[in-house]
Amino acid sequence: MKQLLRLSSTIGVSIALQSVLLPVVNAQATVEPILHLQAQSNQNTTDNQAQEFAFDFNNTFDYAACLDVILLAYEQRYAELENAFKSDCATKVLNIFGKNLSQEVALKLVKSADFYATEELESPLYPTLGLRRRIAINLGYVYETDKNNPDILKYVDSEMP
Repeated sequence: MKQLLRLSSTIGVSIALQSVLLPVVNAQATVEPILHLQAQSNQNTTDNQAQEFAFDFNNTFDYAACLDVILLAYEQRYAELENAFKSDCATKVLNIFGKNLSQEVALKLVKSADFYATEELESPLYPTLGLRRRIAINLGYVYETDKNNPDILKYVDSEMP
């Protein structure tokens, strides 16, 4: 009789726990896809912002400062980022995108900056070799001027953009 009583109480507790935990599990299952969609939506917004970002540098120094901040934010080198020179462009990048850039956003910003520097300015600007090398290593992007430069090409995987 005691065993029957223990068995029935165990079953009762088990059923009670299931009825309490099931809504929590179901709620969690419902919330996770919503959070994923929100994160995806935020990423799409950030990607669009990166593509439409209006650069305003007009000299090589400010261009380099902007690229350096983009790379430091992508590399998550926060100490160096705090001490880096911040041109107007660099400050604008940090204000809009923050101090933690994904590879996709950093790459879109670099490509957009390159387009601005070479196509929209009266006199085209190019970053220093050191910056172009860091960009090739970190983002896989090769500037037009480096398409035949073995020093840059050795860092780029053929699979990268």
